[in-house]
Amino acid sequence: MDNGAEVFAKLPNPCAGPLFYTTASEVATREFLRDVLNIPTPRIIAWSADRNNPVRAEYILEEKAPGKPLGRLWQDWDEWPMKDRITMIEQIVEIERKLASTKFVKSGCIYFRKDIPGSDALVTNPSLCSSILERFTLGPLVEKELWRGEKVSMDFNRGPYEGPEEFVEAMAENEKKFIEAHARPRMNYARSLTEPESPEEMLDLLDRYLQLAPVMVPPQSSDDTHSPTLWHPDLHLDNVFVDPESKQITRVIDFQSAALLPLFYQCGVPTMFRHQGPVSGDMTIWPKRPENYHSLEQDEKEMIDNLIGSECLHKYYLAITHNQNPRHWAALQLQDDVRTQPTCIVQNVWKDGDVFFLRRALIRIVQGWKDLCLDSDPCPVSFNEQEMALFAHEEENRGYVSEILTLFRNNWRLPPDGSIESARFDEIQNELRRMRNAFVGAADNEEDRLLAEKLWPYQDTTDI
Repeated sequence: MDNGAEVFAKLPNPCAGPLFYTTASEVATREFLRDVLNIPTPRIIAWSADRNNPVRAEYILEEKAPGKPLGRLWQDWDEWPMKDRITMIEQIVEIERKLASTKFVKSGCIYFRKDIPGSDALVTNPSLCSSILERFTLGPLVEKELWRGEKVSMDFNRGPYEGPEEFVEAMAENEKKFIEAHARPRMNYARSLTEPESPEEMLDLLDRYLQLAPVMVPPQSSDDTHSPTLWHPDLHLDNVFVDPESKQITRVIDFQSAALLPLFYQCGVPTMFRHQGPVSGDMTIWPKRPENYHSLEQDEKEMIDNLIGSECLHKYYLAITHNQNPRHWAALQLQDDVRTQPTCIVQNVWKDGDVFFLRRALIRIVQGWKDLCLDSDPCPVSFNEQEMALFAHEEENRGYVSEILTLFRNNWRLPPDGSIESARFDEIQNELRRMRNAFVGAADNEEDRLLAEKLWPYQDTTDI
């Protein structure tokens, strides 16, 4: 600009969700965060959610975030020793505490009232100043999974939702509509080499989900993990800007698609602090170097130190959250609860190929029914012997895949999606080829060899 100020222009990617709603919701959400909760997001200079403008596209014009993305600095342990990293965790937890301290009455996305005709003012608990709440309202979720491909024109219940029960049921009802209209039989080789997986089976599974839906909302507690809460959808290192000198957060970016949903549903350890391996839940036990550490090669020492540092950051985050943000801590205790797993899986379950994981989650509820519903009638859902035998067969095959994924994650730092930095591509590709040949070559007969080829998780693709 003429005065030397730098600005960013954002145009929504069609893959991100519905263009009008995505833009309008992001602007309103960020103004609520900045003006009401005092969370440092970049200042918005101008915007339009209506493409009938001189730009001919929806856009957001905003200040350039001061400082540098934390991702550019975080890998330098000399500049960012553990004490500075703990300070960063404390700053993030304080931002999350502000978010958790404001509870809402309904679930959905935040908008300006002028963008949602006939809408009511936003309602919070405890109630904020009425002059503030009058500016905002709730509207539909903009999460891309509810608008992807054929879904964009479908009559889905995208919110707002009156309570957690309506949200839990809506996710399955939406998926049923999609499967009825668009799903076709397809092969799931972990389940069968000859019989396709059918949409009818999936619809039956979703009907069972809906029968169990009342149990999928955890019991209320004094910490209130039910109330809808605004949360950052993807808090990773490049979404946090800091002053390299003071090591203070200057801005938090990328609140696109942020929503008000039950806290038990969208809570979690931020990506930036999340350890990729197992983490002990015992806060009195901390990782330490092996006894033979000093006899190891330098690269082995570095790998061990990185793993220990990563796990320590994860545990420091948990410890600080426990002390400073008890509501989020209570919600984190429900992450592995069998009640909450189906709802986290059901959205887009057919396209994502997650039918096995939804079935497993429902089986766990059925098997734990007596403990989950002490004073209830018998469980309304059951799985017969044939279904359980098929499930056990698929579980065994997927166990082999899991072992391969774990092997490559632990030894070559390769994530399940196969993404890798270009400098290591040839090395990893050669190792994958070698391991695949060994995996397929270990098959006892032609049928097992075909199964091994189909199960191999890192398949070549021509997709661009």
